[in-house]
Amino acid sequence: MTREELLLLTEKIASGTATDEELMQFNRLFDAFRLAAEWDETLLGNRQMIGDTIRERIQVVIERPAVRIVPWRRWMIAASIAVLLSGGYFYYRTLQHPVLAPQAERFKNDVAAPAGHHAVLTLSNGTKILLDSAGKGTLAMQGSINVSMNANGQIVYNGEDNTNATNTIEVPPGSQPLAIVLSDGTKVWIDAASTLTYPTAFSGNDRTVNIIGQAYFEVAPNSRKPFKVKNGIDQSTIEVLGTSFNIKAFGPDKQTETNLFSGAVAISTTNARQLLHPGERAVVNNEGAIQITTGADMKEVLAWKEGIFYFNGKDIPAIMTELQRYYDIEVEYQTNVNDEFIASIPRDVPVSQLLNLLEMTNLVHFRIEGRKVIVIR
Repeated sequence: MTREELLLLTEKIASGTATDEELMQFNRLFDAFRLAAEWDETLLGNRQMIGDTIRERIQVVIERPAVRIVPWRRWMIAASIAVLLSGGYFYYRTLQHPVLAPQAERFKNDVAAPAGHHAVLTLSNGTKILLDSAGKGTLAMQGSINVSMNANGQIVYNGEDNTNATNTIEVPPGSQPLAIVLSDGTKVWIDAASTLTYPTAFSGNDRTVNIIGQAYFEVAPNSRKPFKVKNGIDQSTIEVLGTSFNIKAFGPDKQTETNLFSGAVAISTTNARQLLHPGERAVVNNEGAIQITTGADMKEVLAWKEGIFYFNGKDIPAIMTELQRYYDIEVEYQTNVNDEFIASIPRDVPVSQLLNLLEMTNLVHFRIEGRKVIVIR
């Protein structure tokens, strides 16, 4: 097989147009690449360049909007051939692995995707409302502010009030994200394992909320009242007038990450202050230093909000950390996996289907025991 034939076969498999015979041909090639250290550069070209080219072509395929609705089998195939290891080329494995138990046995204790929001709303008087069991319509009155759940399951604050009442929404691990509309019209999407604390009405000179975890903000413009987001991990502050951005501030990450989609924000810590422009990412470490970068994959940043797992060159620890929050599982490592993966899959599937996708690469395997996922070779 020539270089161009290999690339064409890769694209056909990823797009779902390959015949059964071509699928079998690819499987034979994949096994050959994985188990043998021979590479014919005269016929196929430079190994690393081929890996880079395949990655580029597969990424185009899996980023097409139509891919989101294709059958599950195609998701797995696209991800399996899109795996590129940290060096950017096919990895050759000569070690003999222990015989694995059948996947049906290892995955018999499956963990379903979250079926609801499971969020808890804590009112200013300490009353807790379980939003899963709350009906649509009015949930509570906070002074003159009406708190309700609309037909789309969003929590909405309406009215004006001069009190300093504060509410908190906690979205636990194992929960779907929750959307809320604050009293000024600002929309916030809150991810699993995240907590938002906010005033029921913004009566002061600014609009300040607090976040732990991950949230996406679409801030209602108001030049007279700057909007400020403080996070509980490093106490940094994001100041905006009207903009959209994503903040990720989970404790174990040891850093906070802000990606700006529109407008402009200023990020302040005790040690620094930086202005962020659209398309830029700011990372704040635990010492308060701010690093600005460009070229972030914004589709990957917002995949959680769009109901997708989207991994663009992530390793197994990063992938499993995200699965821990979403499925509320424990992860145990019995091996180290340093390979990087590209995959895209809807979030409404049980954890076994995503693990099965990763296993198709034959680079990593798993075992499910209760709510624990064990990473094995």
